[in-house]
Amino acid sequence: MRKSICILFAMVMLIWPNVVLAAEYMLNINVIKQEDGTTCTELWYDNKMVWRIAVLADGAKPVSGFYNTKTTYIAPDIRDGLFMIKVQ
Repeated sequence: MRKSICILFAMVMLIWPNVVLAAEYMLNINVIKQEDGTTCTELWYDNKMVWRIAVLADGAKPVSGFYNTKTTYIAPDIRDGLFMIKVQ
C-alpha cells in the first residue's frame, strides 16, 4: 500500500507541471529554509502570493514589523512536558 501511494505521488508530481503549463496557469510553490531555522512555504498564483506558511524554531515569535495577513505562523513549543503547536 505504501509503495503504491509513493508511486502515485511521484506520478502526480511528474505530470502536474505539464498540466499547469498546458492550461497557462501561473502556479508556483516555493519552499525556503532560512538561516534562523525558519522554514517558509509560499503558494503563488498569477504572480500574486496566495498563502505563506512559516514554521518557526522552538518557541520563536514572528517579528511584528513584518507581519503579513496572508502568512500563517506555526511555532512548536514544549510546555510542562507536553508538545504544543501554536498557530498565529
